[in-house]
Amino acid sequence: MIRSIILLSTLFALTACGNGRQRTTASGEKVTTVNRTVEYDIYGTYTGTLPAADCPGIAVSLTLFEDGNYEQRSEYLGREVVYNEWGRFTVEADQLTLYPNEAEAANRYRIEENRLRMLDCDGKPITGKLSDHYLLTRTTETK
Repeated sequence: MIRSIILLSTLFALTACGNGRQRTTASGEKVTTVNRTVEYDIYGTYTGTLPAADCPGIAVSLTLFEDGNYEQRSEYLGREVVYNEWGRFTVEADQLTLYPNEAEAANRYRIEENRLRMLDCDGKPITGKLSDHYLLTRTTETK
């Protein structure tokens, strides 16, 4: 009996002292973030020029709104081609995922202080010579 009480007390103490925190994503889902030491305010506009295979780069402007929606403008430099995209985004731990439609994700980014680092389709950092160029830097904050 005493062993049971000690075991339950220990489990309760470990659970109560946990570093987990429950938050709601932009889509309304409850997500528990565990052992996350830094939280960032991600809302605002991020810009940067991403590498491209067939032009000098893609100038991207991505705005994240507090209501869980985003707007992205992508201009293919030297080609006079511009794409505008709207949709919803989710945040889980340190990963931001854009959903231009309800079914599938378009882009994923790792959230860093005042910037977003583009991830590959598996949610892993892009590697190689140009890996440091897959960054969007915050230029404004939403109010």
